[in-house]
Amino acid sequence: MFDVVIVGAGPGGSAAAHYLARRGLDVLLLDKADFPRDKTCGDGLSPRALSVLDDMGMLSDVVRAGGRINGVDIVAPKGHSVSVPVPVQDGLPDYSLIVPRLILDNAIRERAVASGAQFQSPVRVTGVEAEGNGVVVRGEFRGRSVSFWGRIAIIATGASVKLLLRMGLLKQAPRMMLAARAYFEDMTGLSDYIQVRFDGVPLPGYGWVFPLSGSSANVGAGFFRTGLAARWAPDTPREAFDAFVQTPSLRGMLARARRAGPVKGYPLRVDFATAPTVGERVLLVGEAAGLVNPLTGEGIDYALESGRMAAEHLITGFASGDLSRQSLEAYDRGLRRRYQSLFVFCNRIRDMYMNPVLLNRVVSAAARRTDLKMLLTNIVLGNRDAPQGVSLRTVLKVIFTR
Repeated sequence: MFDVVIVGAGPGGSAAAHYLARRGLDVLLLDKADFPRDKTCGDGLSPRALSVLDDMGMLSDVVRAGGRINGVDIVAPKGHSVSVPVPVQDGLPDYSLIVPRLILDNAIRERAVASGAQFQSPVRVTGVEAEGNGVVVRGEFRGRSVSFWGRIAIIATGASVKLLLRMGLLKQAPRMMLAARAYFEDMTGLSDYIQVRFDGVPLPGYGWVFPLSGSSANVGAGFFRTGLAARWAPDTPREAFDAFVQTPSLRGMLARARRAGPVKGYPLRVDFATAPTVGERVLLVGEAAGLVNPLTGEGIDYALESGRMAAEHLITGFASGDLSRQSLEAYDRGLRRRYQSLFVFCNRIRDMYMNPVLLNRVVSAAARRTDLKMLLTNIVLGNRDAPQGVSLRTVLKVIFTR
């Protein structure tokens, strides 16, 4: 009998395992893959993500493994742009990082194991059920059935919803953002700024160039099927990627480049605003709780933060002896206080602003007005409180600024 069984050893699951094991709890961390393993992603670590990694005592190691990002270039559908340094925020690093998930996820998992968590793979979990005063996690390990018992389970399975549907936590699969990315080497025109591009991509959506070094980058495109725009959306994320890399700007950067590995497509769950986060003897963290920004597709920072929050909540529950469903609901309330308004805000921005006419005006206005420039950059980095982006005053600024 473990105190906590965690299903999924990505950033959220491994962060929770670290914080729980560090406090002396018996933690079993399971994953369907042997590590190190790749994970299809944009690889961006926001200042918020770096803050959690710093708290875990591993920021210096991650810095050595990634490309340091000091600012953001935001490119409008017509091609004009605005450039802004990463804003200075109290308690947060003044930079971002791009770190391949092949490296990042294994580093966080190793930190969890060093803190005392047990790790087992490859375990494909097929069911999680409350049983008595605990939970039983059933799965398959190298062709045979296995079962693990814990007092609580944490589900950190990313975008995959099969397990959540079997458990009854989800009634149907949510609509997802779709994206595709590839790594390129020997590129030209890179800097220490990431590029967030709205030219040559379906809207709502964006393309990105996230530098790993002076000559290599993670390049990709993502979009969300919603409203009337769904009629013209590509059938697959690969189609969006192929169109994006054929834009004039990308053709120039990739003229002498070589692709390092295949183009990989992936879904992103962005439905936290309406998603469940708790069950009977179960907590959900990261993308399993829909915690991926519906505007930017960023999810690592939310995974790390929610993993730490889940651990803190369970540490209190174990200390008090209260692991009831009512007690676990407090974890959901904590997530809602922290993220609900942000996700509602990002959904509105996606639906209101993510069209060519308004995006062109937004970027043009931001190039001339410092307040709008910082607002736009903080939205991209997830640093701005939600209500500031949807006020009538802000909308009027965007429309009427010359």
